[in-house]
Amino acid sequence: MILVAIIVAAIRLYQPIREAKRTEQTLNDRYGESISFVPSPDGSVPPERIEAFLRVRDEIFKHCTEFQGRISDFRRLESLEQDESQPKAIVAWNSISGLKNLLQFGPAFLRFMETRNRALLQEEMGLGEYFYIYVLAYTDQLRHAKDTFPAELDEVHIGPRAQKELAEILGNQLDRIMSGPDGPANEEMADSLRDQIALLSDGRQYLPWESGLPPAIAASLEPYAEPLARRYCEGIAKIELMQKNKGFNLEN
Repeated sequence: MILVAIIVAAIRLYQPIREAKRTEQTLNDRYGESISFVPSPDGSVPPERIEAFLRVRDEIFKHCTEFQGRISDFRRLESLEQDESQPKAIVAWNSISGLKNLLQFGPAFLRFMETRNRALLQEEMGLGEYFYIYVLAYTDQLRHAKDTFPAELDEVHIGPRAQKELAEILGNQLDRIMSGPDGPANEEMADSLRDQIALLSDGRQYLPWESGLPPAIAASLEPYAEPLARRYCEGIAKIELMQKNKGFNLEN
């Protein structure tokens, strides 16, 4: 019965996966893949782009409650399974509920991806720009999650591949500084970028500028601190920076 349920769920997911990948491909065709994004020389985010980001957040925040509930259910099940005092019947029943929750997570995840990607298309924002603003806007929240759950893989929001993409985006910014006419004026930022790229590339879980954002970046985000904070969701944060599937053939 469980195997049949898994097969049926996989069949039902195939078309939504295709649609999500098509939308993502459209984003990449229009704005380039995420690693092609080039921040401003000082790293600041223009007000109109923060406002576009907030409108995207408004759309995807609708998924917050659903994901938060599913994550809570997973944690509760894990706690029950580790509690040897619990009757086996209760553990077994909750395991069945956990499987049902897991099977429903796939469609929920695809709904989130499709909603996010369509909102990005509406706001003419590529995945790289969204990725960059998200990490800077929610540095404090992501750092808190990292520090609170440093050794638990399921709590890691920024994994090695996401760090690699961030390093490449910051590398684009550094190249822009060094090839531009104002390179000497931005030498301090260039040095900071070199440090951040090295830290992102050394194999540890790390967030850019963990000890504090550069002044220009902080100043650009500060007027929007409250609306940005209201649109952060721990449940969604666990999947926000999950990387795209590679090699998915849309013609199959």
